[in-house]
Amino acid sequence: MEKFTSPFFAEDISEPHSDYWLARRKVAEAMRELIEASTVSDIAAEDADDIAADLHRISSRLRQYRQLHGVVAYAKAHGNFPVANHEILCVGGASHPIAPGLRHWNDGELVKGAVTFDWAYEGPPGHVHGGWVAAVLDHFMGMAHMRTGKPGMTGGLDIRYRRPTPINTALDLEATITPVGDRKTRVVATMHCEGTLTVSAEALFVQPKHNIFKDGSTAQD
Repeated sequence: MEKFTSPFFAEDISEPHSDYWLARRKVAEAMRELIEASTVSDIAAEDADDIAADLHRISSRLRQYRQLHGVVAYAKAHGNFPVANHEILCVGGASHPIAPGLRHWNDGELVKGAVTFDWAYEGPPGHVHGGWVAAVLDHFMGMAHMRTGKPGMTGGLDIRYRRPTPINTALDLEATITPVGDRKTRVVATMHCEGTLTVSAEALFVQPKHNIFKDGSTAQD
């Protein structure tokens, strides 16, 4: 993985890698708005058939484009593996319609992040589903680990729910990274809401012996 091709070596990777990904982010944002609207809207039964038909028409239009199945396919077509990983993964992808819009950046020795969950992610009344909290923390910690230049996979994840995490409220994330061997990295992270700790986590990431990240890792636009 060459440093200049990877967004994870930048201080802040909020900017899209190309015009292609800028356009994809617009589609993803519209889809997120649709998902929340469909979640909170009290749809009249007599209107449901028309709404469903409209959505099926949009799906049919999308199916007319070339289909790319998986992050490796996107990496080969539109950048490289780190870029596609940042854009199209289901939990933290900036261009993925079900991802809640997680951002992360370097701050000295720390990696920091921010995310806000809307009504589509509700679990306990008025609060984020614990599974989504764990998924976002796992992804955030993995991306923090990715910044070491040694991509790996989660070997273990310990989540502690300290307080219920509210929806529609800005959440702050922070992670520290500690190498524990040639192939292993320990990451400790927290999630805060307006200064109050809601979740803490610890994970061990392991760089696999076989290079699962190799395919598509150096493809260029």
